[in-house]
Amino acid sequence: MSPLPRSVLIVRLGAIGDVVNALVVAAGLKRASAAIRVGWAVHPLAEPLVRDNPVVDRVHVWDKAGGARAFRACLAEIRAERYELAIDAQRIFKSALLARRSRAPRVLGYDRARCKEQSWLLTRERIPARPAGPARHMIEQYLDLLEHLGLAREPGAPALPVRAADAAWAEQLVARIGAAPVLLNLGASKPANRWRPERFAELALAVSRRAPVCLSGAAGDRALAHAALEGLRGAERVHDLVGATTLGQYLELARRSRLFVGCDTGPMHVAAAAGCRCVALFGPADPARTGPWPAAEHTVLRVPPPCAPCGLRHCNQPRHACMDDLDVARVLVEVERRM
Repeated sequence: MSPLPRSVLIVRLGAIGDVVNALVVAAGLKRASAAIRVGWAVHPLAEPLVRDNPVVDRVHVWDKAGGARAFRACLAEIRAERYELAIDAQRIFKSALLARRSRAPRVLGYDRARCKEQSWLLTRERIPARPAGPARHMIEQYLDLLEHLGLAREPGAPALPVRAADAAWAEQLVARIGAAPVLLNLGASKPANRWRPERFAELALAVSRRAPVCLSGAAGDRALAHAALEGLRGAERVHDLVGATTLGQYLELARRSRLFVGCDTGPMHVAAAAGCRCVALFGPADPARTGPWPAAEHTVLRVPPPCAPCGLRHCNQPRHACMDDLDVARVLVEVERRM
């Protein structure tokens, strides 16, 4: 067994949910030895999850919009840290390239079967392949990296940053609306994962009779918000926050929320890690792999047709049955039970 490295670079550039789940690797390293210096390479969108995080000592931001110059600048910054181990936790070509070119003497990645874009060719050290079997949650797969290093397979408490300004914003919002809200997150990066905005509106109206409701989502979800708000005219206890919060503010609001309801998306994983119970609406994705963690603390609702889980970005069937067959009445029953 190789001795523990004194410094480790974790390359998990995005997306939001994946970065949240991969934090178990940094947390495991810090549990093994607080002296291990942990760096993290990330894209700007997910940077707030690792910046000021107690288990991450150094953040390296690679902004793809800056082209080759931004890549070179990020790489120079990484090389200056002289990491002893680089971990490609993303398993794609660009993440493996960054790990390989970091000049770390050890470059760790996954076995060939779990890699994409032939990224396994760029790693020097690979965790053993797992026998075929049921889908395993991504957190379990991140824990494989710790096991390979001789460390305990313990997810531990979620490692998330705490920022005073974001916490104050969330406290003020909850005070203004009068109680801990129910978060309804409208969007998902994959269109096939989305539930109809009209159904979110119907659900919001019903839930708002018992608790304030906050509609959440990214700036790109404004079209979904407009469609939902058409059915929410005059609903005083429904508050539109779609595109109006930073990731840090959303994290602090999730810490103070009564419940999260939404699809397979990054904000779901943020909410779960923040300690907010989730009612997750799943269709083409496999909840055994990407559901809210830990599964026992949350609810996954799905009505899978024979074609699910497919994992497709866009549904290729005549009818989007996996999401369309998940009706408001069924979701409302579970939300009320959780509330």
